[in-house]
Amino acid sequence: MNILKNTYKWLLTLGLLVSLGSCSLFDLDVNTDPNNPTSADYALLLPSAQLGAVGYFEALNNNTHGFMGWLASGDTYDLTFTSYNGTWNSFYSGPMKDLEEMIVSAERDQVTNYLGVAQVMKAYFFGNFVDMFGDVPYSEAFAGGYEASIINPKFDDDQAIYTDLIKLCDNAVVNLAKPTSVSLNGDLFYAGNVTRWRKLAKTVKLRLLINSRLVDPAAKTAQIKAILDEGDYITSAADDFVFKYNKIAAPDGRHPWYRNAYVASNSAFTYFLHQPVVEMLRDDDPRTPFYFKRQTSKIFNPEDPTDASTIPCSQIAGCTYAYLIANPQVIKTLYTDKGKTFTAADRAYLAGFFGRDRGDISGVPADVDFRLSPGAYPAAGSYDVPTASKTGGTGARFAGDGIQPIITSWMTKYYQIEAILMLGVAGDAKAAFEKAMREQIAKVVALGMASDPAAVAPTAAAIDKYVKLYLDKFDEAPNASQKLNVALKQAWFSNLGNGYEIYNAFRRTGYPNDLQIPIQRIRNFPLRLPQPQQETSLNQNAPQGNAVPAFDSPAGAIFWDMLKFKF
Repeated sequence: MNILKNTYKWLLTLGLLVSLGSCSLFDLDVNTDPNNPTSADYALLLPSAQLGAVGYFEALNNNTHGFMGWLASGDTYDLTFTSYNGTWNSFYSGPMKDLEEMIVSAERDQVTNYLGVAQVMKAYFFGNFVDMFGDVPYSEAFAGGYEASIINPKFDDDQAIYTDLIKLCDNAVVNLAKPTSVSLNGDLFYAGNVTRWRKLAKTVKLRLLINSRLVDPAAKTAQIKAILDEGDYITSAADDFVFKYNKIAAPDGRHPWYRNAYVASNSAFTYFLHQPVVEMLRDDDPRTPFYFKRQTSKIFNPEDPTDASTIPCSQIAGCTYAYLIANPQVIKTLYTDKGKTFTAADRAYLAGFFGRDRGDISGVPADVDFRLSPGAYPAAGSYDVPTASKTGGTGARFAGDGIQPIITSWMTKYYQIEAILMLGVAGDAKAAFEKAMREQIAKVVALGMASDPAAVAPTAAAIDKYVKLYLDKFDEAPNASQKLNVALKQAWFSNLGNGYEIYNAFRRTGYPNDLQIPIQRIRNFPLRLPQPQQETSLNQNAPQGNAVPAFDSPAGAIFWDMLKFKF
């Protein structure tokens, strides 16, 4: 994985800087061999774990977007038992090993702030890993390097892991409240702010409870209500759990979508799928020029063999959107139905929204200079100015110092909405819905304006109009379930950059329920990711043969997935 190679190079530089303000790497009174210390400096171990965890997050993020109709990355569900060998191995040998070392050492040394942070991170990222794979090694996963060496760890039940992670969040809250004389250095997320880590611990617990709310719902509802009533979780953007990239090119610390779309001379980014693009254009979504950067205004001729092999959906039947400027229904939706004339300038503008339909398995033509690219959010690329231009190459205007939105205030409001509508927890779901939309739009605009001076902030009237459109849909929904459907459709738009949230919400609820059905799919919708073949072959305690249910079958679903969606 390129991110891991780059981040560890970056970490070496970072480590030199951090170590200047921290304690010595080696305690010669403890270590008998200075070349083989018994423990690492916490201020070096923490950023290593954090960078590795971000690398893991990146590794599966595009696929989860693909599963949910945003990107042509895994959108046909063409997954195999070798698809995630590298991700699996890197997760265990990198960030989770670092976190386990921190937990073991910090418990021994009673360094409670580092202990609490490591517990919070383990709870989030291991919970995420379980959401992706189901049963995985957990209780014995890191015993290979300790006295009771276990090189074939057992696979723990996914529900049991979740139960332990929820307890881990509670333990983190306790540890983060304890006084300590040790400064929390090397923290790339919250710069050592223990209060924000405590709020995150309660938010991670809330997320785990919301995901698993259909299992023992009465108990989960009581715990969810307790967190929401207390209010000591992420409720404002100031406490968002996001990873901020930098502008450094060597070693490369820029957003991975930016690196793919801007750094290369030709865009290596995958395709955006057409449904979110068309619907954002239809609704005059103020985030559109921040999300998407058009590379072309060229009009391709479907009658020309060369052009025909390049345009979307030219090699497969059944597309809903296809080549947007040649689709009368798209033009009707975007222009005629809104009382607009479709002009030559409109045609050139629309030509730049050059993506694919979900499940288009056509070969990849020479279209890298035409594909719709990531914009100013979340990758800190270019704002979409009226004249399209290629994204290859970099400049001071847009430098890739974007974000990974891991857990944000708008996400927690969607958790709150779900709890109100589906669990009967007290609260104003509509008010929370409006706040969620406005907070996310504000985040998009702030990052976009900082990224590209050419960016133009949407007017308050444009934002109000868009928010009202969805609030009206919410009001018109006839029952709580359909109101949740409206809210989670907006969450689908809002969570660009975090495919995990969209994927989990869909498996948990079936919403939004109006996503385009893939034109072609190699397998059925993945209810989890396939167990890596390398683990199956090398770990003697890994489930084998029929004991490993197909990842796209109901038997293979995550324990909290009661829907078990199937086309």
